[in-house]
Amino acid sequence: MLRLALVGLDSSHADHYVRLVAAERRWPGVRLVALVDGEPGRRAELAAAGGLRLDAGDATVPDVVGRVDAAIVAHRAGRRHGAATRALLAAGVPVLVDKPFAASVADARATLDVARAHGTAVTTASALRFAPEVAAARAALATADGGSVAPRVAAAPSSPTKPAASPPGPAVEVSGPADPHDERDGLFFLGIHVVEAARAVVGAPPGAAWSPPAVTRSADGIVATTRLGGVDVRLLLLDPGAHPTAGFAVAVRTPRGVERTEVVLDADYLVPVVEHGLAVLAPGTTTTAPTAARTTADPADDAGRVAAEHATILADLALLEQVGAALRP
Repeated sequence: MLRLALVGLDSSHADHYVRLVAAERRWPGVRLVALVDGEPGRRAELAAAGGLRLDAGDATVPDVVGRVDAAIVAHRAGRRHGAATRALLAAGVPVLVDKPFAASVADARATLDVARAHGTAVTTASALRFAPEVAAARAALATADGGSVAPRVAAAPSSPTKPAASPPGPAVEVSGPADPHDERDGLFFLGIHVVEAARAVVGAPPGAAWSPPAVTRSADGIVATTRLGGVDVRLLLLDPGAHPTAGFAVAVRTPRGVERTEVVLDADYLVPVVEHGLAVLAPGTTTTAPTAARTTADPADDAGRVAAEHATILADLALLEQVGAALRP
C-alpha cells in the first residue's frame, strides 16, 4: 500500500484529490492517510468527505515524515509550495506538486536542487496537458508538419518577376485567463496552464526552451509571441476582469486553415494528473499512465528523464517570468 499525504488544503483541488483517492478509491493500492497544512475546520471537512480517520498529530509536514510514502502538495498559491516540498524531498518523500510548481524560477530551482541532492522524485503537471482537445490539436499540427496535408495551389503571380508568397507555416495559439496582479501568484497562477498546454500541442522534446517572447497588451489582455521546437506560438493571457467567464482554448494554423477548440474539463480532470504523479513517484503502483513516464531499469535513462523534466519546469516558469518582466515599466 502507498501511504499518501495531501499537503495544502485551501484549494478546490484538495476536494478533488480527497474524492478521487479516498472517497472513490480510484487507485486500490493508494491510501490517503494525512491531511496537512490546513485550517482545522477545513481539515475536518475534507476528512469527513473522504471517510478518513486522521491522527490529530498529523497536521504539519514534520508530523508525517516517516509515516507516508509520497505526498501531493497543493496549496492554492504556488509560492507556498516550495517550503513544504523541499522539506518532504529532503526527508526522502517524493512529491507531486500542484500547479503552479512555483511563482519564480529561483524558487523552483531551489526545490529541484533539493530533489537532485537527495535523489528524491518530484513532478508536476497541468490537467490541460492531458485534455483530449490538446491531443487533437497536437495531432493536427503533427499532420501538417509531416507533410500529409494536401499542399495549397499558389495563385498565379501578378508579375513575372515577383514570386508567389509562401503560405504561412504551422502555428499554435493557446488562450486562457491570467492576471499579472493576481494576489496569489500573478501570471503564474493560471498562466502556467496556458504555457503547458502550448508545450503539449507543439510536442517539443522535453526540456526545450522557449524563445524570448515579444509581449504586447491588447483589449483582451496580454499577448506573448514566442517559438518552441521551431513552431510559432502565440499565448493569449486573457484579462479576467474583461473576460470573467473565459476558459482555455487551443488553435492550430495549418495549410488547410485554422482549427480552434475550447478545452472542456470534466469532473475527473485531475485523474490524469494523479496518474502521472503515481507513475513518476511510485512506479510499482497500478495506473494507466503512459509507460514512458515510469522509472526504467536503466539509471542513465532515469537520470536523463529527470534532468529533462526539471529543465521543462524551469523553462515554462522562465517564459512567464519574462512576460511579467516585459510588462513592467
